[in-house]
Amino acid sequence: MLSGSLESDKMFSVGDVALVVVSYEKDKILSVTMSDHYRIDKEMLLAAMFVALLIVFAGRNGLRAVYSFVITILSIWKIMAPAYLRGVNPIWCGILITVFLTLLIIFLVYGFDRKTIAASSGALLGVMVTCVMGCVFTDAFKIHGAVMSYSESLLYSGYQDLNLTKIFMSGIFIGASGAMMDLSVDITSAVNEVIQKKPGIGWREAAHSGMNVGRAAMGTMTTTLLLAYSGGYIALLMTFMAQGTPVDHILNYKYVSSEILDTIVGSFGLVTVAPFTALTSSILLTKKKKVKGTGN
Repeated sequence: MLSGSLESDKMFSVGDVALVVVSYEKDKILSVTMSDHYRIDKEMLLAAMFVALLIVFAGRNGLRAVYSFVITILSIWKIMAPAYLRGVNPIWCGILITVFLTLLIIFLVYGFDRKTIAASSGALLGVMVTCVMGCVFTDAFKIHGAVMSYSESLLYSGYQDLNLTKIFMSGIFIGASGAMMDLSVDITSAVNEVIQKKPGIGWREAAHSGMNVGRAAMGTMTTTLLLAYSGGYIALLMTFMAQGTPVDHILNYKYVSSEILDTIVGSFGLVTVAPFTALTSSILLTKKKKVKGTGN
């Protein structure tokens, strides 16, 4: 069955393997629908190659990364998405899931250590800033959550009471939280290394070193967010260019404004993560050295 849409139509050739849906009553087949090409075997192969490469190059840390990857997927699929469908407040639910994943993932990196507290604190403070700014500017931009792909389909599937706008708001800080964790771990590790090499360093000097690392990383991190968000909109940008759409019109379209909001607010959170993490890691890790020194 073809609808004339290249996006939704599936074209099959002789020899293709397809996933089919069979409707039947007792022993009688009522209908057979070809759902799509069968891709699960290739997806599993690709995932296995990724896991093997990660373990070969990173060893135990690679194995921990696989654990965090799987736990993140399960948390989103089995906890967050069902909670959203049940009508749980998306912002509070998103914050709780983000806090849980941040603590767990950074724990898998550092274990029971002050570095875990320092990096987690810096990342979560940045997440909170992103959450507040996302909520404020989503209202200011007058963005409706229906701008998300397939969101209206939820309303037509019996979930008319969903607050799509709050789900969109939660997606802003959830989407940026991974980069914030990355930056906080980088800064914490750098500060810890400085303190290990210079045990007598004060927390102010350690914080200054952390900020220097943060300044170097922020430029690439914000660009990473920009490329991650804009990569899926290349065809849209080409359409605007092909049609000669004026820039002021482009910037006012709500789906473009929503991407600008995602990118800038997420980048704002990243910028705040650097001083937060530099401060928390310098205070906690220099304190640790002093305690050890007193004990000796």
